Parts: sequence; structure tokens; C-alpha cells
Amino acid sequence: MQHFKDTLKREDGRYQVTWPWKRDIDELPENRGLALGRLKSLVTRIERQPELKQQYDDVIQDQLAKGVIEKVDKCAEYGYKHYIPHHVVITPTKSTTKLRVVYDASAKTRADNKSLNECLYRGPVKLHDLCGILMRFRLHKIGIVADIEKAFLQVGLQPLERDVTRFLWLKDINTSIVNEDNIQEFRFARVPFGVISSPFLLGATIECHPDLYESEISEKLKNDIYVDNVITGTETETEAIQFYETSKSIFKDASMNLREWTTNSKSVNTSIPAEDRSGCEKTKVLGHYWNVKDDTFSIKAPIFLPETSQITKRTVLKQIASVYDPLGLFCPILLRGKILLQSLWSKHCDWDDELENSDILSWKSIKEDFVNIPNSQIPRHVGLQVVDENTKVQNRLVCFCDASKYAYACCIYLIQGDKNVTKGNLVFAKSRLAPIKQNMTIPRLELMAMVIGVRCTEFVRKELKLEIE
Repeated sequence: MQHFKDTLKREDGRYQVTWPWKRDIDELPENRGLALGRLKSLVTRIERQPELKQQYDDVIQDQLAKGVIEKVDKCAEYGYKHYIPHHVVITPTKSTTKLRVVYDASAKTRADNKSLNECLYRGPVKLHDLCGILMRFRLHKIGIVADIEKAFLQVGLQPLERDVTRFLWLKDINTSIVNEDNIQEFRFARVPFGVISSPFLLGATIECHPDLYESEISEKLKNDIYVDNVITGTETETEAIQFYETSKSIFKDASMNLREWTTNSKSVNTSIPAEDRSGCEKTKVLGHYWNVKDDTFSIKAPIFLPETSQITKRTVLKQIASVYDPLGLFCPILLRGKILLQSLWSKHCDWDDELENSDILSWKSIKEDFVNIPNSQIPRHVGLQVVDENTKVQNRLVCFCDASKYAYACCIYLIQGDKNVTKGNLVFAKSRLAPIKQNMTIPRLELMAMVIGVRCTEFVRKELKLEIE
């Protein structure tokens, strides 16, 4: 981190960084042959889809026009040279970038050679806790979501660091011939996605930039960013509009564009220019679906295998693990599935053996609840509606802990109240299976429940950033 701060520069309003090299940079090979071979395979694969090939070329030409990449002068002398193979990933469900060019910085010419990723430090994780961001997002009357456009490609690379990010592409895409006459070499002028250090370099840059602006909004931005997503909110529409204008300006100073703005307020949405609005009534927020119109959360539908498929320990685990619930709001439902899975382990079932009839009946009963999980709408806003701004709101956390011979758990409620009204909402829960081998007594398990209760309460208190009484 100190090396990052010492080497960070700002040129023409854009931050420029250096790679966090390990000592063995001399072992990084010039792997042009590998990159050429991968390019031939890529062209062969996409040759049957002319539209895909054209879109691929459009992405590269767009990056060239925007200065994300630059052509390599073959006559010039450079230091370390290294080539990154690339391939295509299609995501039809995404509202913005459906086709993405992915760069493979882990590619090796031989097993004993170093890849680019092996010559770089990963760097410390600069992500805020995902559960904390989700809990704070639920406190605000007006929820606000936005993201930084092509965030990784907005952080510049210093010129001496660019030649290890070379890649090959075709000069003329209308011919399928891949030879030296039809190959153009490029290199990145920005930080490419796919290098092991890229998340750290982006996170550290985004963390450092708001420090230049001493304001509540810059502090909120710093706390409520997850990778390239801003997930926050305000209490009034006036504050929301001010947040949009100020945060947009702050990131513009770093040559970054905050776009795809989504809020649950019609008047705030109207105040945001059309080119910055997402325009969606349902958007994804850290793996959850946010229905903007109703201002409710729902969880992504679990993976369900066809009824005709064989029910095994593997299929049960796959379907249970496909439910993403970091706040633990569906613990009672998920716990039944985990208890069944634990019983399958105790019976020493193999992964692909069909389950006994009694276990199949238990799973079908549990699965009926799993099917209804995405249909359950959870209110996003859990804060207290304060009419008088001068009224002092008391915030309390109440934690319940309990245990049975199968499992132990805790759940935490945020209780808010003033002289007129009190409101309570579940904000976090955690459940764990009782260990089979240790054969714990119920009082011992209740103590274990209290242990996770204390830990979770302290975690919630720290992440909510409220004055808890």
C-alpha cells in the first residue's frame, strides 16, 4: 500500500499506477508464440459467427479510440515484453456490456515458466464488507445505486509498465488468415481486467480519490463502494439530488463516469439526466434483486434440477448452495436443507448414490420451501420514518440466541423509536449446525449460540455506523 501511494501519479486528470512487482520480474518470459497460438484458436472459433467477430473488433477499436489501448511501434526499443492471450465471454442478461473481452494473465508457455500473475503481488483486499453495505443500504429512505463505467479501464498505467500487457489482434477482420502481415500488436495504457493486481489497484485508487474532498458525501462514497458499485442512500429527495451532482463531479475529476443511476424516488429519477439513469424497475444489488417500484428485496432463484434427474448428495448440495443469502434472512428455510445434508454425511453416502426414499421425501418437502424463496418480498427500508427532524431517535440492537440438538443460531433486530413510535426489523441472522462428533449437550450448544450472538451483534453495531444506545 505504501508502494502504491509513493508511485501514484495524476496526468491530465487521470490516475496512473505501477504494477506491484515481486523480485522475480526477470523470470517473466516473452511469450509471443503462446499469444499467437491462442489468437489462431480464437479466430477459428468465432469465424463461424461473423456478428460476434465484428462485435469483438468493435470493442477493441472502441478501446483504441478512447485511449484504453495503444498500438505498439515494432521499431522502438522496450524493456520487459510480455503478451496476454484473450478470449470472449458473452453475458446476455447484463443490461450494459453483453460481450466482454477477457484477458488471461495466468497463461504460461511451460509449467516451469512464470506467468504475469505469478510475478505480481495480489495486494491487500480493498473491499468493504458486503453484508455491511447491504445493511446500511436498508437504513435509507431513498436507496441509491450507481456504477462506474468500465471502472478497471479508467485507471491509467504509467508508460514504463505497459509493455507487459501486450496482446495481438487482426488488422483486417474480413479475412481469416492469421499471419504476421495481418497481425497488429497493442498494449494497455490502462489497468486491464484479468491481472491479479487489478482489483487492488482499482480499489486503492477509488479509496484515495475521495480523500481529496472533505465532505459528508465523499465520506459516504468511500464507505459505500463495492468494487465499482455505489450502494447508498439518503433521507430526503433534496439530499439525493445533491448526492448525485456532487458524487458525479467527484468521479469526473478522476476521469471516471458514474452511470446507471437507480433510486426508488420518482422525483429524484426525473432530476437525473436520461443518459445517466438505468431506467429499470428491477435491478441487481450485490446478488439480490431490488424492485425499485415496490422498494423491496428478493433473493435470486435457486438452481433446480429437473424432476426426472436422480436425487443424490451432489444434487442436494448443489441446490442448497445456490441460495445466496449473506444477511441470513432465510436461515430457517436453509437450515432444514443443511440438516438433511449433514445426515447424508453421517450415513456415509457417496456423492452420486441415489438417496433412500425417506431422504428423498424429506428433500422434496424442503424443496417446496426453496421454490418460494424468490417470491418472498423483503422491505428494503427498515429505518424509522421521522416526521420532525429535531426528534431524537433511539437505536437499539436486540439479539436472540437459541439452540437445539440439530443446530444453534442467533438473529439480530434493529429497534428504532422516538416519543411517538417504535419500529423493529430483522437485520441479520446466523445459523450453524451442531457438530456430530463432539456430541455437545444442549446447554453447551446454547453457549455456542451466545458466542455467535455476541460476535454478530458487534459486527452489526460496527457496520451500521449508527449511535446505538
